[in-house]
Amino acid sequence: SSSIEVSDQLCYQECYISLAHDMINTASALKAVASFSFFAKITSSSSSEPMCAHKASHRIVKVPSSKLFVSEPNPSWFGNEGNPGYNPSWTETNWLKSRFHFSFAEYNNRRNSNFGCIRVVNDDLVQPSRGFGTHSHANQEIVTYIVEGELTHQDSMGTKESLGRGSVQFMTAGTGVRHSEHNLSEDK
Repeated sequence: SSSIEVSDQLCYQECYISLAHDMINTASALKAVASFSFFAKITSSSSSEPMCAHKASHRIVKVPSSKLFVSEPNPSWFGNEGNPGYNPSWTETNWLKSRFHFSFAEYNNRRNSNFGCIRVVNDDLVQPSRGFGTHSHANQEIVTYIVEGELTHQDSMGTKESLGRGSVQFMTAGTGVRHSEHNLSEDK
C-alpha cells in the first residue's frame, strides 16, 4: 500500500470502476483514489458473471508512494482560482497533488495499465478552499474514501453531503450524473 504524509490537508481516495470496457476518462474527469482494499462485483446487463472476473490477477504488488506518478494540474482545469503565492494553511504549493497508481490522464505507461474494469486509482491531496468543479460521469461506479479532512459532495440528483475522516461514499453514474467535490475548510 502507499503511504501519504497527511498534515492539515484534505486527503481522500476515490476509485472509478467502468461498467463499459471501452470507457475513457478525460482530464475533466480527473479524480482521486488511493490504495485501499475493496472488492467489487460488477455484473454486466447481458451476463450474471462479473465483468472483471476473466481479467483478474492474483499477483499483489506493493508500490511505495514515492514510485507513483505525481500530477499537479492547473487550478483552472477544475474551476479553481489560481494558486496563492503563499498560504500558511496549505501544505503544498499547488491546489491538488494527485498520485496515480496506474496509467490515467497525462500519465501513460503501457506496463502500468489494463487492470480489468478498474479505470482509476489515485491518491489526492486537496488544499483548503479548493476542489473539483461540476463535471460528468457515466457508466461508472465511484468509490470515495476520506483519509483525513472533509470533502463536500454535491450532485445533479440533489444530494449534498460532507464526508469526514473514515467515510466511504459509493456513487453509481449509470446513464450519467454531474457532481462536484470540494474541501470547503479554510485551514485544513
